[in-house]
Amino acid sequence: MIEFEILRNVSLFKGLDEDELERVLTLAFTKNYKKNYTLFFEGMSGGIMYVIITGQISIFKNSKEGAENFLLSLKAGDYLGEISLIEEDKRSATAKLSEESKLLVITRKCFNDMIYKEPRIASKILFNIAKKLSSRLKEMNERLIKLETEKNG
Repeated sequence: MIEFEILRNVSLFKGLDEDELERVLTLAFTKNYKKNYTLFFEGMSGGIMYVIITGQISIFKNSKEGAENFLLSLKAGDYLGEISLIEEDKRSATAKLSEESKLLVITRKCFNDMIYKEPRIASKILFNIAKKLSSRLKEMNERLIKLETEKNG
């Protein structure tokens, strides 16, 4: 199964053995999306995260004037929307499919079921999310320091 091979290398699932990953696949589901489909808009309610099995997704942030500013592009093996599994907040950006894509969809209900039915799996996934968020925070801090240095330099 190609999805299993791809998902085995996704950092979100690091530390999960084959049986645990198969269990995740029974709780979540895959869905195909067409190119240019908007997965979610900035400001929408969350509650769903996505793992890219095939395809590519572009992330945009709206300016104060309402213009879409491209932030980054995500590809197979990347994931997005993980914060919405943890907190019930609005989406911080817009996600659009740059090409036809197949995604693994994990809803908040699915994840909550995993917490109660498969706490060992859920704790590994939460640990991997925390590591990713920590890495992003460090990267943002470095960018802020660089911007501040350029501004004052």
